[in-house]
Amino acid sequence: MTIDEAVHRVIRGHWFLLLLCMALPVVGTLYIGSRTPELYEAVARVQMGREPAASNVQADATSERVLGIATSVSVVRAALDDAGLATEPVAFARDHVDVRRVGVSSVVEIAVTEESPPRAAKIAKSITSSVLQFSNLGDQQTVAEGRAQVNRKLADIRKQRGALVGKLGRAQPGDVLAIQAQLGALMTSQTEYERQLSELDIAELSRPKAVLLDPVRLPSTPVPTDTAQRAVLALFIGALLGLGLAAGRESMRPRLRSARAIAYALDAPHLGHLPRRQLSHERVRAAAGQVADRIALLGQRYDADRLFFALGRPADDAWARKLVGSLGPDATEHPHRLPSEVLGTGWVDMGDCPVAVALVPRNVLARDLEPVRAMVEGLGWPLLGVVTYETTRRRFWRRHHASSPRGGRPGRVPTAMTVQGSAGMDAQRNGAGHDAARASVPVPHESRHPVHDEREVYHR
Repeated sequence: MTIDEAVHRVIRGHWFLLLLCMALPVVGTLYIGSRTPELYEAVARVQMGREPAASNVQADATSERVLGIATSVSVVRAALDDAGLATEPVAFARDHVDVRRVGVSSVVEIAVTEESPPRAAKIAKSITSSVLQFSNLGDQQTVAEGRAQVNRKLADIRKQRGALVGKLGRAQPGDVLAIQAQLGALMTSQTEYERQLSELDIAELSRPKAVLLDPVRLPSTPVPTDTAQRAVLALFIGALLGLGLAAGRESMRPRLRSARAIAYALDAPHLGHLPRRQLSHERVRAAAGQVADRIALLGQRYDADRLFFALGRPADDAWARKLVGSLGPDATEHPHRLPSEVLGTGWVDMGDCPVAVALVPRNVLARDLEPVRAMVEGLGWPLLGVVTYETTRRRFWRRHHASSPRGGRPGRVPTAMTVQGSAGMDAQRNGAGHDAARASVPVPHESRHPVHDEREVYHR
């Protein structure tokens, strides 16, 4: 199978399926986008410290810290209460609160989206205030506790020193050295605690502060939606899905939708195409005449004296017999044409040198060609070519109910047909002349491939 044939069978053969798979996601995306309410974004810009970020990792760490504070349940709940909005804080924080860093720096943007511009501004102000308060005063309690602990240690040392100094004036000469040693140790401890207290003071003064750079303003324009981008993505996904479904359907029920594909499947040339089923139409008569002349020309290669049409769709037997009647020889105008018959369900006289031509619809299932191939191979006749014709056009949602050629209920096509004269043909090929006895030869028709009712076929 060539690439052109594969594209023709998958894309052109299943164009409606592809169009449906591409149109439905796009329509659904556009519909959902049109029903989604407009959102307004309130933004505040905050600087988290004076020193710039040394790398992307540090900048990401700063923004993640702010995001963790801004999306805390208590912070979001307090902001929603201030705005008078009764909703779930976890879901609101996930869908409407975002923190974006500005380049590789310690500056971040706190953004809040909401349907109402005043509510969006109130919620953003509340969250920004909470972030600033926690960033600047969140660890102040820890520093105060450290200072208080150091001050308590210094107070204890002062008490101990005062007690030792009082003992020193009343101490015996032998105890003076011991008291002086204790005073020296207390002095060393006091110096250490005073150093720790000084470091805490320096750290408090040099600790980075979060500063509000750009306060929250009332948003005036809605946030641009990404409906167009989502529609394009839905179109791409739908196209892939449609191609997959079309390829899967074609692999399970392969259908030949062109005369070239049918001729390739039967390994025979394409002799012509009948554009309509009306035999009285001028175009049909002209196409049928060309087909008859081409068959007569190819039949001279095999010294053919009779022509038989093998049908790809048995339901068209009555129409095919009318067509074959118009393709026969005419003593005045077309004496060179071959006498023609249809290989149907009845008995036929094969003559001495018969040839076969496949008569199949232009749009046919690949499995429907197996009976034609099996019949021609079983008879051993030369297959001159393939003639295609258009079927009755019907809408794709209607099922075509084919009737039997006799007007009754469609019956089961026999699996064998009787052909007279095969022994005579064999005798002529072996040099025995035309006096060889004729015999009845059972020919396998569709024993391995059962006939599929034409009611299963959809016409597009």
